Amino acid sequence: MADIPPYPLFNRTYTLYRVSPLHHGDQPLLHPPSLRTHAKRLKEQLKGDNVRGVEVDYAGTGDALPNLGPLQDCQWELIGDEDAWIDHHRQVVEPDASQLSSAMTVEQARGIQVTLGYEKQSYNALLLRDPARTTVPEPFTHLPLLLVKMPAPVRDIFLTYIRTSFDAHVVPMKLPSAFLTSSLETYFRHLSAPTSTQSIPDVIRQLQIQLSFPNATSLLKHVDITIAGRHVSGFVDRGKAMNGSKDKPFATALSSYIKTHLALDTSHPKVQISKITCGGFTLTTERLKLVAPETSSDVSFESSAPDTSAGQQAVDELYRSLVEEATSTGRFLPQDSTEDVASSTPASAASKNQPDRRKRAISSAAAGNNTTKRSKAKGRGNERRDQEMVDA
Repeated sequence: MADIPPYPLFNRTYTLYRVSPLHHGDQPLLHPPSLRTHAKRLKEQLKGDNVRGVEVDYAGTGDALPNLGPLQDCQWELIGDEDAWIDHHRQVVEPDASQLSSAMTVEQARGIQVTLGYEKQSYNALLLRDPARTTVPEPFTHLPLLLVKMPAPVRDIFLTYIRTSFDAHVVPMKLPSAFLTSSLETYFRHLSAPTSTQSIPDVIRQLQIQLSFPNATSLLKHVDITIAGRHVSGFVDRGKAMNGSKDKPFATALSSYIKTHLALDTSHPKVQISKITCGGFTLTTERLKLVAPETSSDVSFESSAPDTSAGQQAVDELYRSLVEEATSTGRFLPQDSTEDVASSTPASAASKNQPDRRKRAISSAAAGNNTTKRSKAKGRGNERRDQEMVDA
């Protein structure tokens, strides 16, 4: 197990993006030949190489990031859940080990991991989905959640490649305060379940919550609240005893406490929760860091405890919620889902608007020609009347 690399979703800080369905035509995107092709093309663009004799419109990243050294490797590969990751790398490290599970299929894959290996540093990005919910038209593959850990020059080229190669729309993902709060409540719900072998103080050593006021005042940017892990359970228990706190006991108790002691109403629309840091994750409106959860301590056949720990269950639910949030807030398909984002991909927007612009241009040109003809006719009529008056 020491030689197995850590699961890339954990212990790294990622920037969040939403991605529309990726158009790849008849060639399936999640098959190895397609992944190798895109890895080669992205590497050429990052290095600034010529493609078929045409200079790529990128200067490469060598001059922008001289401390990284040259780009040595670029890989696109399927990624599944943590169990599939461990099984795959165990087979690589121990080829003679017994095969207890079958290889991961395309349908079971969570998405694609893009790895960039420079001489002195490596970076990655994850295009992710929920394998249980993959319903898109055939020439598309929907990987709505994009997690990126790259410096700005490399990230810009990578995002441009995704947009142009797959005719996709990529935008930063802004998580609302309600999502941050519900993510924390998810952890507390799993850790306080009767079947959980872990308690809240076992995972949450310290809880930090940041309140921000983006549209209220420029004098006070944020307020940081720190709660010791041994007191968090008290807030949860107190919230369960309060009215109207069935789904969010901790948030209800904390809001009541802050309103009593600080005279600050956290339910006010101008007060937002912008950051939560605990033992399980760090989540802001734009970034995410998941801490690798502890595995179940009791996996014996006689035990009635679940195979996965409460922390693992909370991480899985948070992952599904992130994918759902990326999908629901970015309803790029179907077309009638949102009025203001009716067509999100650059090419589809151009192809949709261009005929209307042509019709309007043709109509304007025709109207202009008719106006010119009428003005000329009116001019000739005026000349005729002036000539008649002169003759008279």
